Amino acid sequence: MKKEILIIILLISSCYLFGQVSLLREGIIINNKETETWLGDKIPRSVPTTLIYRNNSITSLNSQGYMLQAGDETPTSTNNNLDGEVVTGNKFVWNGINSPSIITHGLFVGYNINSIVKYNYLDKVPYGIIYKSGTDSGVNMTFTAGGCAYNICKNGKFAVTMKGMNGVKVYNNTFYNEDSNGRYLVIITENSDRLLKSPSTGSKIFNNIFYATSNIPMISLESGCLTGFESDYNVYWCTVGEPTFNIDGITKTWAEWRELGYDAHSIIVDPNFIDFTDLVPTYRLNYGKDLGTEWQTGLSTTATWVAGTSPATQNQNGLWQVGARVYLDNNIPINDIKLIGENTITTDKGTLQLNASVLPANASNLTVNWSIADGTGQATISATGLVNAVNDGTVIASAAANDGSGVLGTMVVTISNQVILSDVTNKNNQKAENLRIIVSEVTFKVILNNDFLTFKVYLYNLQGVLIAEKIVDSDLIVFHTSKLPSGIYLVVLTNGIKQSVAKAIKP
Repeated sequence: MKKEILIIILLISSCYLFGQVSLLREGIIINNKETETWLGDKIPRSVPTTLIYRNNSITSLNSQGYMLQAGDETPTSTNNNLDGEVVTGNKFVWNGINSPSIITHGLFVGYNINSIVKYNYLDKVPYGIIYKSGTDSGVNMTFTAGGCAYNICKNGKFAVTMKGMNGVKVYNNTFYNEDSNGRYLVIITENSDRLLKSPSTGSKIFNNIFYATSNIPMISLESGCLTGFESDYNVYWCTVGEPTFNIDGITKTWAEWRELGYDAHSIIVDPNFIDFTDLVPTYRLNYGKDLGTEWQTGLSTTATWVAGTSPATQNQNGLWQVGARVYLDNNIPINDIKLIGENTITTDKGTLQLNASVLPANASNLTVNWSIADGTGQATISATGLVNAVNDGTVIASAAANDGSGVLGTMVVTISNQVILSDVTNKNNQKAENLRIIVSEVTFKVILNNDFLTFKVYLYNLQGVLIAEKIVDSDLIVFHTSKLPSGIYLVVLTNGIKQSVAKAIKP
């Protein structure tokens, strides 16, 4: 084996704190020439160690063994000594001749939990990123933190493997395969090497890009591994048909997979990579699920892998993107509007102030356009969201984003106790000032503004049929209308010479 080391920063603390040491390996370049078994860059772990393995480069062609050995293959005294290890910004390139017999393990973190595996580039590595645990009594290890995020895995037999390890999060990776030796992109199984085999449970697969040029299953798992398993908000693309999946060796179509409850929000779409080396999509793929601040920093579209230098990163902004590469979008669109305020008006000519809660808070244009649509009721709305009641019933208030995103927030507002004043005209069709009518569901109240004693008030339906008549003996005349059907009625005030006519609408 020949190793060419250009930059080595190897820092092991000489002071122990409760048996814990710190190890930083950064800027190492290894070119392995062994063609058979090579144990890889083997991380010392005889005692609990805080490991940071950062910005290194390993090139190899070994047919078995490892490229990075940062964990154990079996239950042993060194298990868990690398818990919480950070493996980030590294490049792994395997240049051997692939065949069914090749079993080279790339980035191996077995029998340690809560590792953070981020920003790595794996090219042609047969067994890419591997998580493994399990005892002969059937007990697996379980992740409670960390995960596998923003890695690029290209042309391996497997991109990511969970073998007897629970709770691994696989977020925002790009998995690509155009190699005829590819078998699966993600595989989740029990540890078959142990006497009593326990399945890998609780795996979470979100926001990844899966791309294949053959019908290899995108995800393969055993039915025992379905406990706590989640997969959603991914992008799938197969150049020879719809993506397929595998459970217990049985192929599942896209439709069958989704019928089982997986990938309900995922889509089939070509990511249109600019090239098949850097695997940068041509444009933002805003199909992901917001996974919070812990996972918001991905690989920049300009990221490269140079030993000793961290690949460039970029925070998610606006709608969450899928895959390892993250575009910066200075024009952050609105993705949600919720209307805040009471949803009833119960006083005559009452008002209601609505406000719009716009997300994300850093959207480029937070302004909205208010509108209102009459339903059974009637109202108006101002440019600032102030609703003014007109008639009883329901209306729909809306706030539309002004940024072209098409996002709309709505609220149904219920209006009651409105006093309806009918339009009143005299016989010359001029507005009359001498009476008004207050309409409710059970009465028409005719209120006279002047002295009309001895006048008569008549109530007609719209067909001209007289319903009732009364002699004016006060300033208030009441017609009881509870038994009348809804509709338009005419109220006539006259002394035979002067006449005023009002239209009243019974709700």
